[in-house]
Amino acid sequence: MKTVFITGAASGIGLMTAKLFAKQGYFVGLYDINNDVIETQLASGEFPNACGCYCDVSNAESVQEALKHFTKHTEGKINILINNAGVLTSGFFEEIQAKQHESMIDVNIKGVTTVAQLAYPYLKATPNSLLVNTCSASSIHGIPYLAVYSASKFYVDGLSEALSIEWQTDDIRVISIKPPVIDTAMGASLHPNLTKNMPIEFSSEDVAQFIFNTINGNKTSYIIDFKTKAWVFINRFLSAGARMKLVKYLCSFEK
Repeated sequence: MKTVFITGAASGIGLMTAKLFAKQGYFVGLYDINNDVIETQLASGEFPNACGCYCDVSNAESVQEALKHFTKHTEGKINILINNAGVLTSGFFEEIQAKQHESMIDVNIKGVTTVAQLAYPYLKATPNSLLVNTCSASSIHGIPYLAVYSASKFYVDGLSEALSIEWQTDDIRVISIKPPVIDTAMGASLHPNLTKNMPIEFSSEDVAQFIFNTINGNKTSYIIDFKTKAWVFINRFLSAGARMKLVKYLCSFEK
């Protein structure tokens, strides 16, 4: 039985991805800081072959314990690791509390790095393994109202590209998934201007299905929606000033 380890699995993309992989016959590991929800999900009947427990991706010891917990059930194998845990605070950079900036850095940057590094031996020991890093369309250009979050996703994109080269000889494929704003609690927390010209059109289920469809792909970076693909294409022909104007329009930026 193939295995998948998922961080941030208590809600949103993580939970929907876990449910989809369970339906496809995978042994699923659900890990999140919200252990009560994980226990409820494991008892729900939707996960006949699964395990899970508390995991704080910003804490290396916690990540190590979660990986040990999972691999005890899988004979040391991790076929797929979905590095999904993330946090977001939206608003003007100078008005967001320092603790909130630090949280995005700790989870979205340090957490993604820690999980990848500590999972490496297990991925290397599993033939044809896959690391999926949840990135964002906000990694295409720095996004107002999302300065630190957007910057953290640039990091995820760069890390994914680098590891896709470094780990190729270890038979580990590394990819990043770049969804637009989706219909989750995180999406609902965005500054309202961000969804005026970029309305929410995708759900967690849509992203989960997209992730599953990339298992046998051959790219390192995946953009989910047509509008974002068009944005990337148009950017190639614009000056820096024109790209900035386009982002201001897309984000309905006002100050």
